[in-house]
Amino acid sequence: MDQFIPQLEPCPVCEAKGTCHIHDYYGRNIIDFRYGHLVKDNLCIMRVFCDNCEHAHAVLPDIIIPYSSYGLFFVLRVLAEFFAHLHTVEQICERYNISENQLRKWISLWKLHKEQWLGLLNDSETSDLALLKRLCSKDKFSSFSQEFTLHMSHTFLQSHRNPILKRPANARYHQHAFSPDYDIW
Repeated sequence: MDQFIPQLEPCPVCEAKGTCHIHDYYGRNIIDFRYGHLVKDNLCIMRVFCDNCEHAHAVLPDIIIPYSSYGLFFVLRVLAEFFAHLHTVEQICERYNISENQLRKWISLWKLHKEQWLGLLNDSETSDLALLKRLCSKDKFSSFSQEFTLHMSHTFLQSHRNPILKRPANARYHQHAFSPDYDIW
C-alpha cells in the first residue's frame, strides 16, 4: 500500500484517470487464527475519492473478504480442515469459535465459487482439497484473486451482493484487483 498512488489508477466506477486521491482511512477488524489461537486484528483501510463521479472507494488487501469480519486465510484454513477430514464438524466449530451454520455457509459458498471458476466439468474433476492447496501455494493466491474478481465482479468467498449505486445514473459497482507490490510468502 505504501506504493499505491491513487492518481495513477482509473476510478473503478467512471474509469476517469487522474481524478482519485486519498480521502481518509478507517479501522477494520479482522478475525484470524495464529499460533493455535483466535486473533482479532485492526487493519488500517485506505479510502480514495474520485473528483469526477464523487464516489469513495475502499482499497482492500486481498486477505479481506468484503462484508466479512473473518480473514480470507482464516476461512480457507477452516475449509481445509473440513475437506481434509482432520476433525469433526463439531470440533472444527469449537476450535474456531464459529457456528455450524457459519461453516455450512462457507462450504456452500466455496462450492459455488469453485464451480463458477472451474466450470462444471473441471469442478467435478478437481477435489476441494486439491484446489485449496493450489490456491495457498506460493505466488498463486494473489493472481487467482485478481482473475476471479475481474471475471466474476465480486471477491472470492464474498457472500453479500455488491451495493447498487444511485449516482451518477450510469454508475455501476465495480471491484478492481490491483497487483501486489510485494510477495507475502
